[in-house]
Amino acid sequence: MARLFVALLMIQSIAVAQVIITEVMFNPQGSERANEFVEIYNSGTTPADLSGWQIGDGTATDLVIEAGGNGLILQPNQYGLILDPDYFTDSLQIYNPLIPAQALVLTIAGPTIGSNGLSNSRAETVELIDANADTLQRYPYSLDNPEGFSDEKIELTPDNRPGNWGNARFLNGTPGARNSLTRAERDAAISALYMNTTQPIVAQPLQIRAYMFNRGRTVIENFNLVSFLDDNHNGIPDPEEILNSDAQQPLLAPDDSLEITLEFTPSQAGQTRFGLHLELSGDGVPQDNTALLSFFVDDPYRIDLVINEIMARPESGKFEWVELLNNGSNPVDLATVFFADARDTVQLADSGRTLAAGQFLVLARDSAVITGYQVPPGQVAILSGFPTLNNDFDDLKLLGPTGIIYDQVPYRSDWYGREAEAGVSLEKLNPNFEGRFARNWSASVSPSGSTPGQPNSVFLEVLPLQSSLEIQPNPFSPDSDGRDDFTAIRYQLDLETAFVELRIFDLRGRLIRRLANAEPSAQSNQYVWDGKDEQGRIVRIGAYICLLEALNPEKKVLRQLKKTIIVAKK
Repeated sequence: MARLFVALLMIQSIAVAQVIITEVMFNPQGSERANEFVEIYNSGTTPADLSGWQIGDGTATDLVIEAGGNGLILQPNQYGLILDPDYFTDSLQIYNPLIPAQALVLTIAGPTIGSNGLSNSRAETVELIDANADTLQRYPYSLDNPEGFSDEKIELTPDNRPGNWGNARFLNGTPGARNSLTRAERDAAISALYMNTTQPIVAQPLQIRAYMFNRGRTVIENFNLVSFLDDNHNGIPDPEEILNSDAQQPLLAPDDSLEITLEFTPSQAGQTRFGLHLELSGDGVPQDNTALLSFFVDDPYRIDLVINEIMARPESGKFEWVELLNNGSNPVDLATVFFADARDTVQLADSGRTLAAGQFLVLARDSAVITGYQVPPGQVAILSGFPTLNNDFDDLKLLGPTGIIYDQVPYRSDWYGREAEAGVSLEKLNPNFEGRFARNWSASVSPSGSTPGQPNSVFLEVLPLQSSLEIQPNPFSPDSDGRDDFTAIRYQLDLETAFVELRIFDLRGRLIRRLANAEPSAQSNQYVWDGKDEQGRIVRIGAYICLLEALNPEKKVLRQLKKTIIVAKK
């Protein structure tokens, strides 16, 4: 009988020793008194009675007691979660959505875990002590965790060496559940999303690279990739947001990764959240199956904001400025627009300021421009980073968040058209004219030398357009397959005769091809574009701008027509 009794004591001791510390939340989000916790786990094969057990911080200990009437028996392969008593009266109870129903929720008889809680400023040693006052586990936690990220054990063994612990991968940890660092049998993760450009543009395809990683213990071979636009910002692919769903069947071994290339063509401008979700049957850690990529999609025609007047040579004691005009029909969010010269770039405003349709805005470095030029304060934006304008030449631009050009004026001193003294501005003849050409600008003829915040003194009235520009086919595919290799550009002018300029630009405003160079034209004509640039090379797939200008003999613009051409592939 004595030998049998000794054997039973040994078996009980072995079973008890299998209860281990698996997670420590010492720097929680929110209340320190309510949200600290210690997680334990029964890795043995028999239940463990936690009656009389204690948890401590190396200085003081607290008795572990039941919470919610669930008792103190920790079953094999069950997690126990020891929470502060204040957690149960806290209004937020942030861990409730994370704690699985099968976890054994516990608390302590004292007010905080250990001596005044677990310290965030010095590493303490968490101790687990059984009813016989034997210390079963000791873990000295690290202090390199961001707020709300616990220390987690990797392999669920008694081993508490630093190499078997790490920072949790998820905010608020995994209270009462398998640790995020502990491998599941099946666990596929999307570890990263990257884009091939910093300048996404409407109607231009984007290449998005996704990296998938097998964090599990077994080979993965069948999964589904769902791409979506997270319009409601909830981080999941709702049915109305799904772009595509593709079944994949590669063999992916544990610790192996896979690069996947996706194509996405944005259809509208604005802030975009592209998401990729991985569907894997039996995935043990679904929290890492979704990745999001946020970026701004721009469009050269998203806004119709133009540079309308330039004061590059003010009188002595006065300041330089540039006048903008919202020439469109919709308000412009100034936080999404940047002003630049050849050297410097500055944002027009912080969030919340808009420029109404038809309204002027004067950009300057000093508020003295308000009194010096009698400009209403509401029509002025004072920018500390406003660049110094060169007298003889400069290259002014209005840019989008990705660097796309909305308007550009590479002015020179000869654009004034006459000898202009200091204090005379450079004015645009008509807001609808192309700002890059000298023929569309002239020196102000106002008695004061400029017209900031008002219609320009040299304004040239243009009759309403009744002309037309047609492009067929559009899109076209210049790939030499005999189908849609060329596109015909046809125009009709409400003029008897004119000189025609016909050019193709990319969306960054760079000249791609000149099809007509101030050629005499009747009321209608047609040109053909073969999809090649000036060097005879086939252009890239994407959107291009066809600009037609009808000029008079003095090269002044009489009519201006624009249309987008899409170069596609079959």
